[in-house]
Amino acid sequence: MRAFTIFAATLVLAGCASSGRIAPPAQSVDARVDTVKAFVAAFNAHDATRMAALASPQIEWLSVDGRSITVTSIGRAQLLSEMAAYFRGCPSCRSRIEQVVAAPERVVTVELAWWQGERGPREQSSVAVYEFDGARIRRVHYFPAEAASAAGSTGCTTRPC
Repeated sequence: MRAFTIFAATLVLAGCASSGRIAPPAQSVDARVDTVKAFVAAFNAHDATRMAALASPQIEWLSVDGRSITVTSIGRAQLLSEMAAYFRGCPSCRSRIEQVVAAPERVVTVELAWWQGERGPREQSSVAVYEFDGARIRRVHYFPAEAASAAGSTGCTTRPC
């Protein structure tokens, strides 16, 4: 009986110990969602400096296409430089979060990007996965545009095309 009691107590303690790791306080998940929303708002304002401030110093931007992953930015300085150039090349580019799913270490979004193309308005929908290192965005996995997005989708895997 004593062995059973020790076994049961061990199971209870193990369950309690793991519950903190699996389900952090809701505010930390909410804070990460707020950070992603602020990151997208900074993108829409074409404010690369604010985007970089929300990112880890070691941020990585990864473009995912099937089995291929391309690292397009490493570090804040490169993110700043690339985003500034991107905004100069696409002054009409904007994005909004259509759906969001939050986990303790990641926020997954479906984002609708739109811009003015040479032949009129364009848009595409893509999935992004934001990984966190504490309170800052550590890594962004950007997936190709969905085939079912609006006419004019380019299917690219870079930041909204």
